[in-house]
Amino acid sequence: MTRALFVGSVVLLAPGALGCSCSKRSEQGADASSEVAPSSSTEAPRAGSFDPYRYSAPIAASRLSNGEVLVAGLDVAAKAIRLQRISAKDEIVADKTVLDGIRWSPEVDLKVAPVGPGVALTWRGKRNDKLVRQMLLVGQDLAPASEVADVAAGSCTTRDAVWFTDGRKVSSKPWSGPVHRVTLVKDDDATLVCGNHRAFALLDEDEGIALWTLGGEASTDAGAPETGKDAGTHGPRLGAHGPLPLLPDKDFGDDELRERAEYTVGDDLGVVRVASSGAVAIREVKDGSPGALRRLETKIPHDDDVVAVDASPRAVVIVFTEDASEGCGADGGAPTARTKVMAMRVDRTQGKPDEVVELSPGTCGREVGPFFTGVLGDDVSVAWVERVSAIGKARAPIAGLAHRVVTPEGALPALGMADQPADALVDAGCDSSKCFAVALARKPGEGNMVPGYARVIRYP
Repeated sequence: MTRALFVGSVVLLAPGALGCSCSKRSEQGADASSEVAPSSSTEAPRAGSFDPYRYSAPIAASRLSNGEVLVAGLDVAAKAIRLQRISAKDEIVADKTVLDGIRWSPEVDLKVAPVGPGVALTWRGKRNDKLVRQMLLVGQDLAPASEVADVAAGSCTTRDAVWFTDGRKVSSKPWSGPVHRVTLVKDDDATLVCGNHRAFALLDEDEGIALWTLGGEASTDAGAPETGKDAGTHGPRLGAHGPLPLLPDKDFGDDELRERAEYTVGDDLGVVRVASSGAVAIREVKDGSPGALRRLETKIPHDDDVVAVDASPRAVVIVFTEDASEGCGADGGAPTARTKVMAMRVDRTQGKPDEVVELSPGTCGREVGPFFTGVLGDDVSVAWVERVSAIGKARAPIAGLAHRVVTPEGALPALGMADQPADALVDAGCDSSKCFAVALARKPGEGNMVPGYARVIRYP
């Protein structure tokens, strides 16, 4: 599982590729209706004394305990971020606004991620007529649990803290207590990845990818005060161990890096490297120490896009898309695209050969992405947004959420589809048995210029 605040609960490596919806069944397998689960309800949550029709894009969401979900979104009329807590029975049980002085602009980005007993909310956009990137900790009662703070761009969350980096300095903000900081090697841009309690910083160096382990048992100097000009001004020093060589370029010869993605299982890190030839290699870091490099047998074709990577205790799942447009529009209609969704299943426990499985044959005329992943025991849930080509006031651009569970071995459960017209659809994470997403649905009879409501989708 990857706890990413700015890139979601999953690592996205490429934009959603085009997919396709034929009105008739085609020989290429576009009609998957025989294995698609029933579609979901599109009713608004029961609101009680609260008004459900307050949301405009962007929205963000995170699951809470007991099947509840916290939703955050732009409330244009209030010029603030509106928070709602929606129960497992689809009732709005709490409602509150935070971060006043907000207004929409092209740069807007809103994220919510679980941390401690609540969530971390991050807003990038206009506030009080200034472009800001700010964070606020919020409890499950929707009450602010911290002061609003300016933060750096790259971030992720562990169960204990929010982690940020400006590319050189890493900061960790626990639910309570001071911010911890450490400065990494100069002139290197760090990418953060979070596990349950430990974070990792990956550095792009001239010789390849290097690793710092932050926090957890593998760190050193935890709690030591900073020295020099920053002493006494930025709190205690963050424990860190590194740098360690993780993916040296010399191990791959002339086969240059094409794509890279990270995942975590507990507090262990895994890194997937896709080379220009399509060769795939994985290296895992357990107890803070890099293990042996594993080179997979299967290659990912050059024209295919890796869109998500996640892992359970038993398997790594590498999700990629491939163009399957041939045959779309063959009945005389306008040519359209179709995207097949595939997954490479890699055993983590017994070293069995890797295997490619089809998640969806694609539907003519539909785009797919973004992708959401989550861990359900030994399985990995993979879901993706499906968009229709015709957009505008009369029709929402999103058709719904497709989803499928990838088991460590054997046949996969059926492909599911939650039909939900929406103007936005975001990941809200998974618990031990279910995953959650939230759609920005339109008020009945209204277009996209009228505030809509948040609808929780629970799957599989």
